[in-house]
Amino acid sequence: MLAIACLCCLLACSGRLAKAQTVFVHTYDYAQKGEQTLRMDVYEQAPSGNMKRPVLIFSYGGAWEGGKRADGKAILEHFAQKGYIAAGIDYRLGVREAKEKGVKIDSLNFASVYGKAIRMGMEDLFDATAYIISHADEWNADTSRIVICGSSAGAINSITAEYLLCNRHPMATRRLPETFNYAAVITCAGGIWLEKAPALQWKHKPCPVIAYHGTRDELVPYGKHVIGNAAFTAFGPDAYLQEVKDMGVSTLFHRYEGHSHVIAGIYLHEGARNEMLDFLFRTLYLNQRLNIDTMEQRPDKEPAVKTFDDTIQETLNN
Repeated sequence: MLAIACLCCLLACSGRLAKAQTVFVHTYDYAQKGEQTLRMDVYEQAPSGNMKRPVLIFSYGGAWEGGKRADGKAILEHFAQKGYIAAGIDYRLGVREAKEKGVKIDSLNFASVYGKAIRMGMEDLFDATAYIISHADEWNADTSRIVICGSSAGAINSITAEYLLCNRHPMATRRLPETFNYAAVITCAGGIWLEKAPALQWKHKPCPVIAYHGTRDELVPYGKHVIGNAAFTAFGPDAYLQEVKDMGVSTLFHRYEGHSHVIAGIYLHEGARNEMLDFLFRTLYLNQRLNIDTMEQRPDKEPAVKTFDDTIQETLNN
């Protein structure tokens, strides 16, 4: 009977059971940064039994200037219905903070302004993770299966945080258990953005990665792009995922030919969410090694016109 109960729970987590159940939302204060209180909304079903539940942490998009934790409601509710504890988090918006202080972004300070914003976002993500770990017993959370997911700026925070964690960066190691790693990262139009890093160097293997990206994304590069007088490098999934695969790590790379940054909202589509859940079920519970690489072509859609270089130039001119 126990085996059957466990299998039913895992199938629910995979998205293969369609029956929706009531989801409850609770809000917690997880960190205090100066005068700003950072909160998380935790979506979950009423606990049933003592089964440990996987966790999803979602970081919204908004170019580190806007957005709110409720933006993730669709994916948070969906994952909660499938048995996850799903947390939508606040994080500090560093670019908005800089602009409110009167900083004008140009080619000389682009790297420092955006680098600081990403560091703030990652620090807050690590703090949110530590808060969940500290409540794991109370919430029946499975700390070996904590998945991070983000859209746009939130996706950059997430995959860059995993990179820092793999390299045992003090920002991560001061906050998280010594042997901790995330179970998977889901990026909706995200990439690894680093200051003074012309190439990636992995000290430890990353967790499985699910990446969705348009090949003509005008806000977050699809491949590798050097920004701000070579002081800043953006590694899109086309630049880093082969390295991840070569380390024997499971990946799902869904490319959208000619599509723009609109793919940042892919998590709003039920089909994409079910694809995420199925990949997570197969890798985290069935221990399957998967490397899935797809290219979706939409002949009915005009390709994106603006390029990432155009966007950067507009940012520096404003």
